[in-house]
Amino acid sequence: MSHRSEGRGGRPISLKGRIVAAIIVAATVFLGLIFRLWYLQIGQGAAFRDRSDLNRIKTVFVPPPRGIIVDRSGLELVTNRPSFAIEFIKEDAPDPIGVVRQLADILGMDANLLLSRMDKQTRRRKFEPKLLLKDVSREVVAKVSAARYRLPGVFVSVTPTRLYPNHQIASHLVGYLREVTQAQLQSGEKDYFLPGDMAGQSGIELTFDRYLRGQRGRQQVIVNSMGTRVGELSSEPVVPGNTIQLTIDRAVQQAAERALEGKEGAIIALDPKSGEILAMASAPTFNPAVFSGDISAGDWAHLQSGKRLINKAIQGTYPPGSVFKIFMEAAILNERVASPGERVFCPGSYWFKGRQYRCHKKSGHGSVNLHTALVESCDVYFYTMGQRLGIDTIHRYAAAFGFDELSGVDVPHEAKGVIPSTSWKRRAFRKGTDQKWYSGETLSVSIGQGAVSVTPLQVARALAAAVNGGRVMKPILVRGVSAGDSGAIDSAIGKPILQKEVPVSPDVLALVRKAMVGVVNEGSGTGHKAQLDPELKIQVGGKTGTAQVVGMQRRDAAKGAEAGYFEDHAWFAGYAPADDPRIVVVALVEHGGHGGAAAAPLTAEVMSAFFQGQRSRSESFLTAQQKSEESR
Repeated sequence: MSHRSEGRGGRPISLKGRIVAAIIVAATVFLGLIFRLWYLQIGQGAAFRDRSDLNRIKTVFVPPPRGIIVDRSGLELVTNRPSFAIEFIKEDAPDPIGVVRQLADILGMDANLLLSRMDKQTRRRKFEPKLLLKDVSREVVAKVSAARYRLPGVFVSVTPTRLYPNHQIASHLVGYLREVTQAQLQSGEKDYFLPGDMAGQSGIELTFDRYLRGQRGRQQVIVNSMGTRVGELSSEPVVPGNTIQLTIDRAVQQAAERALEGKEGAIIALDPKSGEILAMASAPTFNPAVFSGDISAGDWAHLQSGKRLINKAIQGTYPPGSVFKIFMEAAILNERVASPGERVFCPGSYWFKGRQYRCHKKSGHGSVNLHTALVESCDVYFYTMGQRLGIDTIHRYAAAFGFDELSGVDVPHEAKGVIPSTSWKRRAFRKGTDQKWYSGETLSVSIGQGAVSVTPLQVARALAAAVNGGRVMKPILVRGVSAGDSGAIDSAIGKPILQKEVPVSPDVLALVRKAMVGVVNEGSGTGHKAQLDPELKIQVGGKTGTAQVVGMQRRDAAKGAEAGYFEDHAWFAGYAPADDPRIVVVALVEHGGHGGAAAAPLTAEVMSAFFQGQRSRSESFLTAQQKSEESR
């Protein structure tokens, strides 16, 4: 048989060659298809299966409502409101950068800002959304929703965010939320946090974050190729955060913050018997709601001005001035370096080793004993007794009252302060000559000056110990943690904690309290402005303090020149009622002048709010009881 045939013109054609060529082409195509199938199913099969499944079934995390924060009576201080956020899943967009630029154009924003936010967020797995904008307005939501078809991968989420019904009240105390930090993401709780989560960063929000944040819900949903949900497979319910009940009284807190308006400083009010804090105010303050959205450069500059984020009640350290004489008097009596009746003559100054140490009263106080020395705040008397005690004995008694240590209060970043001693100076300085303690330094410490530094909370805790019988109590801010109707989470939270007892006799403490009552109520006392309205029939005891600090540059209008001089911090530490203390209040006004004039009236305002609240509650109880009896 011949494999040739004739073509046009009678030329022979080789069918065998064409068949072989066709077979080669067919084989090549077939092998190409086989290789492609192998590549898709074997080489990239796992990746495509994962992508297919994740495009079809996705896990959606549902943020839980954060626990609310209430005052001691259950009045809300911090609660929640719905908040809209713009999130982006890169894998749902064929051109992620182009989509983000399109979103920026729609919203009239800088595209580079959104791109940087997208790039800086790390994720654990594919298809996790990235937070582009948080707490946006309904106008932004409407714009994004209207352009949804042009923005694959972009979606609007609704999450609960913080609402502060009382605005700035107790802002330093409750703290604020911000996006979880890298340190928190890498901490021991990294299995809980996801990028973009909000977490406590200060105050109660930070300390009790694990109680407040609740447990996020989880849903497996079916989505189409555009990322739109079309069904649900399974879900795990959201567990809301727990309620934190604070010890503070909202009315007393508001009174403390009103008292500090236009000033810089702090006020602490606490129950001297239990250690419960009734108010903790710091000025200037800030609005924690500013952290709910994106903080502008202007907002951040405002927060930094005046150190607004610093809680001066626990972080600010200051020389206590004459307030320190309360604890000096306890040491003098307990160590018996002087009897209550021994008198010292004050001519207005004290000479020691050729140097003059002045009393705040230039003309002098004349002959004073221990009682009148505290009532009139005679520096010369305490210079004299400080030399008798010595610096290490002064340190020992101050430490016994809780100075020179952390109190353990339930909010972070508490400062320790300093009560100097011979060993402290050896640790604090390197040069041998600087390490030596000089007896002249003891004089300054005796009146709460020199190297002494304390926080307002430390003064309040120490004064509480002086008036409650010598018990140093832990300052308590949280009364309880509860989950809905299920009751307390931890029964130990909120219980009074005795930290130590002051080694001072009850008779000595009684004499100290008597002198503090004289400070406020005797004619020569320095604290008259701490007295309460006579209608309340409540006697106040306490001590003024005026601490000299080098500080401010002010323009002298008369001279028209800059003059640097000593500015005084104003202190008042008081308690009431004098015969059965139920509240201790400490006020500090930075650069406020004399304690009796600038700080004592502030404590009176806070105490008045406390006792008026007590009276109102008592009257309401009696009225309700009377109505109940009449209805029987």
